[in-house]
Amino acid sequence: MYVDSYCWAAVQKQHLTDAHDTALPLWLHKFFPYILLLVAVCAYTPALFWHLAVAPPLYSDITFILQEFDQSYNRAINLATRLASSHSDTHGSVLDLTDSWFKYPLVEQYLLTKRGSRVLLLRYVLCRLLTLLVLLMAILYLSYYIRLSAQTDEFACSIRTGILQNSSDVPAAFPCKLVAVGIFQLLSLINVCVYGVLMPACVYALLVPLRQSQDFLSPFQLLPTLEVMTFEPAWDDLSLFLLLLEANIYQLKSYKCLKVLEMLKRRNEECDIMVVLQNLGQVKSDITDGKRPAAMATASNHRCNTTEMKELSPLLSSAAGDAVRQRVI
Repeated sequence: MYVDSYCWAAVQKQHLTDAHDTALPLWLHKFFPYILLLVAVCAYTPALFWHLAVAPPLYSDITFILQEFDQSYNRAINLATRLASSHSDTHGSVLDLTDSWFKYPLVEQYLLTKRGSRVLLLRYVLCRLLTLLVLLMAILYLSYYIRLSAQTDEFACSIRTGILQNSSDVPAAFPCKLVAVGIFQLLSLINVCVYGVLMPACVYALLVPLRQSQDFLSPFQLLPTLEVMTFEPAWDDLSLFLLLLEANIYQLKSYKCLKVLEMLKRRNEECDIMVVLQNLGQVKSDITDGKRPAAMATASNHRCNTTEMKELSPLLSSAAGDAVRQRVI
């Protein structure tokens, strides 16, 4: 154990002294796990910066836009229902009704404010570039370490020091072999393969804002309460917002219903969307009306139980009342 510990400490001072070697430091073998840990921390730092500094306000913005999309669907159903119930009114009243349901295009104008802004995009690109740089440096270091471990994992170590300095029973040097080098070499090969696969993915993530698609917004263009949104492709904050909306918009139930309406419209061009929205509004109102009697019955039963308890309370003596309270507690 003493020899092993001493040789590990001597690794930091050992260098290859042969003329045909390149003086590669053996202490890299000892600090290899710590360097791998440092690489992992550096690779996670850009993601941590994005999660703490950029993600919270971006999450609130995306949530707001999705809620506005959902509310536009509900407003369209309410508008279709009101129009169906106002056929007996004059033409002017119908126009007043439709005007009251058309809101200010808040989502469209908010998305247009991101046109030309590149603050969010620069942060995104910076995080991806830092991650790509860390992966590249990790691959270079691991390749260097594989080359080092392939050349040597043995060295001579002298323990003649202190009281053993003049001892003839102790050899002048012990041949030492770093057993863990083979395991480190295998880990290096695995990490190089993993980082090599991650680099193309990181490059793709860096260039993905160039792929600006707005086809997913086409179902919402069927609604009369939402303006038609068309944006020219550009590399700015709007492209990132559209990508995030495309990834999260499938969580909306209204989007799934609108996809069905879009399929109906494609199969039958004469399909009136307002009629379908009226039917959806009728189904929604029937479900709501079905829930109300059950809620009213529950409330009436609760009132009856409360009345019975009030009528029985004078019959209980004070001692009995204390016992009941103790049981309840």
